[in-house]
Order: sequence, then structure tokens, then C-alpha cells
Amino acid sequence: MHLKTLLLGGCLLFSSLARAQSGSDAKVLKGKVEMKTLMNDPSTSWFYKGVNDYQPNDNMLNYIKANRSNFNLVVVMGTWDETSRLVVPQLYKVMITGGSPEEQVVMFGADQKLQTDSPVDYKVKKVPTIIVFKDGKEEGRIVGTPKESIEGDLSRILLSSSKKEKSDKE
Repeated sequence: MHLKTLLLGGCLLFSSLARAQSGSDAKVLKGKVEMKTLMNDPSTSWFYKGVNDYQPNDNMLNYIKANRSNFNLVVVMGTWDETSRLVVPQLYKVMITGGSPEEQVVMFGADQKLQTDSPVDYKVKKVPTIIVFKDGKEEGRIVGTPKESIEGDLSRILLSSSKKEKSDKE
């Protein structure tokens, strides 16, 4: 009886230590991050899995495809952050299947203090932050977990931007 209790206690202790260590051992990428780095680095296997697992909404994807030449994205993410680990692969799946060139997305890794070493201060208060630019002007942001989905929120920002542009011309 004592041996079973001791073994069970040891297993529980070991598993909780392993879980705590895996969270603190997350590799922190800081500065500009290329997609190929996330795809190939063994410490970011979550990225490859997330891209493969995500199935975007086709209607929203078609809208993004139709408007892909009208915008660029800046993404500030934390490789250590669970929300970034979920959202960033979804974003890349949307952009890849939407036919967007890789250079349309510029990504910066941030440390836990949200320092990115980026040449511009994007005034990020939470990761991930996805900033949508059109003609060099910020049109909107997706901060943290998307309200609907990556493709839904991105489509909404693009639609709002094009409505604003039409009303400005009238």
C-alpha cells in the first residue's frame, strides 16, 4: 500500500515538474522572425502542427484572397505565449491558402516584457497583436484571441477599410 502511494506521489510530482519546466523552457524568439524559422525549429513544433490542423472558413478566405493585394500585416507574437502559439499558425494558414506572398506578413518575436527589437514601436500591450496596414496606414488590429476567427476578424477589418475608402471618395 505504501509503495503504491509513494509511486503515485512520485509520478504526480514528476509530471507536474515536467509540465512546469516545459512552460519555462519555451524558446523566446526576439526580433524579426521568418516563417521558415517557425516551420523548421524543433522548439516551435507547435507552429507546424497548428498550421496543419487549422481549417479556415472558405467564404472569409475568398474575401481575403480577393483583397490580398490591398494590405500588409505586422505581427507581434511571443513564442512563449499560449495564445500566440494558437493564433499565429492559424494566421499563416489563412495567408498561405489565401495565396498571399510570405513578405506580406512581417513578424516580430517579443519577450515577456513585450520587447521586440523592431525598428518601429507598434505600441503593443498584449501578444499576439496583428496589425493590418493599407497603403502604410494602420486600418485595424487583432489583439489576443480573435473575436470570431482570424479570417473573420481580418475580413471585417478589410471590409471596414474599403467602406471607409468609398465614403472618403464620395
